[in-house]
Amino acid sequence: MPKRLPFPSEEAELNTYFGVGVQYLEDNQVRLGVSNDDMNALLTEHATWKVIYPDATTDATSTKSIVKDKNKCLKNMLVIMRRIYADFPKSKMIQADYDTLGMTQRSGKQSKNPKPETSPITTIDSGSRLVHFISFMDDVAEATSAKPDGIKSCQLWKCIGTEPKDAADLTFVGNCTKWPYKVEFEGTDAGKMAYYWARWENTTGQTGNWGAAASATIGG
Repeated sequence: MPKRLPFPSEEAELNTYFGVGVQYLEDNQVRLGVSNDDMNALLTEHATWKVIYPDATTDATSTKSIVKDKNKCLKNMLVIMRRIYADFPKSKMIQADYDTLGMTQRSGKQSKNPKPETSPITTIDSGSRLVHFISFMDDVAEATSAKPDGIKSCQLWKCIGTEPKDAADLTFVGNCTKWPYKVEFEGTDAGKMAYYWARWENTTGQTGNWGAAASATIGG
């Protein structure tokens, strides 16, 4: 699973992190300035996670639908927790906050990492049924599939069936840190065209320009 600092990379560790982190945020909600809306949304998603994660990771109960719902819940929790963390009043934070939540205490000076100036070239292996394997190369250093210096991941977005005219038509797939990156589809998507846009994201969250669009038929 891709690394998502301060969140653990492995789902088993992430499950533990969610249990500790959500309780810690609830206990320290007022001091850390967490809004009721964010706290309630996080508690709701975590209640779903506690039910669906064991089902999705147990052979006897795991199904494609359950795994899909688990992944959706995971993404929702990460979005909410990132939003909460971004709004923390730094003057109110104590060392226990950094230690418990795995956050890094920033110094007054930050190393500069320029906005990406190059773009990824996207290639698609569409030879498998209901699966695409996506790979990337930098448009300047085409001889290697390694990420450029300072790049954390490649943002991958897609649209199924209709060629997107702008970014508003796209659905976010994920931050790809290693590739080939596996994209799975439903049976109803077989025979349709999948369109992909991608762009580099650096270690400070800045994104570069979109690379050339790529597309391939979804095998049935």
